[in-house]
Amino acid sequence: MAKTKGWTRRSYDALFNFTDPIKRAQCREIMLTDGLTDVVAKLDAANNMGVWYRITREAAEAVGPGIVKSAAKQAEVELNAMAAVLGRKGGMAKSEAKVAASRANGKLGGRPPKKEDE
Repeated sequence: MAKTKGWTRRSYDALFNFTDPIKRAQCREIMLTDGLTDVVAKLDAANNMGVWYRITREAAEAVGPGIVKSAAKQAEVELNAMAAVLGRKGGMAKSEAKVAASRANGKLGGRPPKKEDE
């Protein structure tokens, strides 16, 4: 498979969002603007992720390691932010068992004071 001219950071990022049906039209437009009509045709005709994977490898070779590393770093930042939101939401969860345990501890005087080491 020959290297396709026209790969840019925008089209590289769009490739990874192409699998999302909501973002697909926007990704297709970006890739077509960059002159990647053959790639878009292959992605539209693909019936499995193997084709997408081969195209991502071709794109990575075309854009170079600098863009691949910066894209991976950006993805890691976004993933960490999403994980933090989920963790925060999970930590705020109140089950009936948690509420009952908290009330029982409160009746016993609450959290015991910290002991100083001597």
